[in-house]
Amino acid sequence: MRKLRVNIFDDDVHNLKMLKFIMSQRDYEILTFDRPVVCPIYSGKSEKCNTVKPCADVIITDYQMPEMTGLEMLLHQAKSGCKVDIRNKIVMSADLDNKGQKMLEGLSCTFFSKPFKLKELLACLDDCETRIDLSKPLGIKRKEDRKPANIDIIYAYNSGGNIYKAAVINYSNSGLCLKVDTPLAERQSIVIKTELPVNCNNASILWVKEMGPAFYMAGCSCH
Repeated sequence: MRKLRVNIFDDDVHNLKMLKFIMSQRDYEILTFDRPVVCPIYSGKSEKCNTVKPCADVIITDYQMPEMTGLEMLLHQAKSGCKVDIRNKIVMSADLDNKGQKMLEGLSCTFFSKPFKLKELLACLDDCETRIDLSKPLGIKRKEDRKPANIDIIYAYNSGGNIYKAAVINYSNSGLCLKVDTPLAERQSIVIKTELPVNCNNASILWVKEMGPAFYMAGCSCH
């Protein structure tokens, strides 16, 4: 079963460090950002969130940040159809101005005035966790941009083994997404015998998903 995930938005290094420590004690997967990002996982240009998987279970944001306030970020997320439950979004501020107070009234997120009491934050997280289903996956935070492709390749399980066919659906500098008609096993190593736009002669399978009869998708890391 996956871990809980929190996205933390704060440009104050000390506050960010404190929040990271609190969430690490609850064994959360933690993604941090020093400025507002409306969609931190899916970087498409669409004004609507057309994805099924949310980017996090809980979002914590400071109010005063570069470019836009934390509440303005949450409002943009709400308008775009963000899949994260608004009740699991937390805004913190030492001085909420009139504009922020009006925006807060229109959102159902939680607000904490700084300095806040730790027990109050922990109680809020307890409440958030009652609304989280860990059997449902989250979106994947990609470290690199993926380039779409449709490249037929051949591969083997070792340098002198049988040859199999696959298609590269997308790729980055460090990995590939493959369409295959035979199931692969996680952590399995393969040798790619087709020249690709990236250096990926040897790869390890990270995940496999059955999509239909004799149709599988597989993600692999190049090495």
